[in-house]
Amino acid sequence: MSIAQCTSSHPIIRQIRQACAKPFEAFEECLWQNEAAVGNCAEYIQHFLQCAEQVQPPPSPQL
Repeated sequence: MSIAQCTSSHPIIRQIRQACAKPFEAFEECLWQNEAAVGNCAEYIQHFLQCAEQVQPPPSPQL
């Protein structure tokens, strides 16, 4: 539980959630529609991962 809270509050995770919400929602919808054949959703997860890879981390605060 604490790991989930930590990762969900990390700035890059928040950026990915915001920037890639649509591809992730499409992936979730595919999973819901293909419970017995989740392999049908490979294309959707690929789109989400491609989006996530393009998200740039926020600049580090200058000290």
